[in-house]
Amino acid sequence: MDEAFLAQLRCPLDPERQTTLVREEQQIRCTGCHVHFPVKQGLPVLVPDEAELPAGMRELSQLPCQRRANRRKNLN
Repeated sequence: MDEAFLAQLRCPLDPERQTTLVREEQQIRCTGCHVHFPVKQGLPVLVPDEAELPAGMRELSQLPCQRRANRRKNLN
């Protein structure tokens, strides 16, 4: 996976699709919520079920991007 391809990707868990991803060894990390996604056969697996949540978080709804989206939804 080259850097130009990686630069086009956005975190699939970010409802606004603005958060970028960075390579870390055999994983891709979201720069916003710090979720890790595996890389298999050179391709990132950007599937929520495959994501590794940051320490201390047990579910997707605890992620900052998800909480922000829920707050916005509740304000409308």
